[in-house]
Amino acid sequence: MRGVKAPSAILEPRGSVRLDDYLVDIAWSTDSRRLAIAGGEGKVALAAFDGSKVTAREIGSHGMGALAVAWQPRGDTFVSSGQDSALVAWDGIDGTELHRVRPAMAWTECLTYSPDGTRLATAAGKQIFLWSSALEPMAKLAPQSHAIAALAFDRAGRDLAAASQGGITLYRESPQPQQRRLEWSAACLTTAFSPNGRVIATGTQDGSVHFWYLADGRDSQMRGYPAKVAVTVWTHDSRYLATIAGDTLVAWDFGGKGPEGSRPVQLRGHTDRIECLAAQPGGNHLVSGGCDWRVSLWLPGKSPQALDAHLMDSEPSRIVWSPDGRYVAVGERKGKLSIFELVRL
Repeated sequence: MRGVKAPSAILEPRGSVRLDDYLVDIAWSTDSRRLAIAGGEGKVALAAFDGSKVTAREIGSHGMGALAVAWQPRGDTFVSSGQDSALVAWDGIDGTELHRVRPAMAWTECLTYSPDGTRLATAAGKQIFLWSSALEPMAKLAPQSHAIAALAFDRAGRDLAAASQGGITLYRESPQPQQRRLEWSAACLTTAFSPNGRVIATGTQDGSVHFWYLADGRDSQMRGYPAKVAVTVWTHDSRYLATIAGDTLVAWDFGGKGPEGSRPVQLRGHTDRIECLAAQPGGNHLVSGGCDWRVSLWLPGKSPQALDAHLMDSEPSRIVWSPDGRYVAVGERKGKLSIFELVRL
């Protein structure tokens, strides 16, 4: 049709499997062939994917509900946490439980590995713990004054960021332990380092996005969101910071002079609130999932329209790209796990 530009890429279905649980978190193995799955009713599952078919089996559980999973980079183990306050290490090949600890009475809601896989950072309430790849205790950092909402390592694995009420705290272990506080008056809900290491951004409870230039500490913010900003993700080239505003994706352009005083790129296509968003490793595509049961593919800066969209069987609850940037795993509230492949046209 004249005037309608063909999409540059689409999402092709590559298999699905149903689990009897609400899928709250998903983590891919480094080789993009296995997935760890956390269920809201407590199930921990291990899935296998061969490029055309996906299978899954339950390997364990957390009492009252699982919360999160994280796969060790460059390794064959993953960890899970749950409402039973347990932190569990699993063999990612045969599903054997390797180690179980209870770091605190509070739930461990945040899990993140350093990029080289040698350290695991977890947060339970106000406390951050560092663990070895074998889930051996390495350090217990000074507690925050408020509960920690998010954790993230930078791309180099040098700095660990923790978001909480009043700002973001940066921890650096070597050559000597250091701590740096980036203050902001609102409750910070997310933490996201730009891949080039120049900026750290957070979404806040008061409906704004705040960010700092790490070299000199300069900060700025973007207001006007209708509700709290619970998702902040960067494109691989550090050009766009993507966020969610109701049924619209809002991407801030950090190219040139930066986003201050500019209007964001708005990507519209969902008909109800967007719940989850993921950025492609090694590329600049985004995939979103909304309460309209739709999963959509985007390329900010290239097209204001969705490149592709699929209607799921229920609301998407979690979307995660494979480490190689080729596949997308979509978890649904009613237990279906689907895998799509990004196909360039």
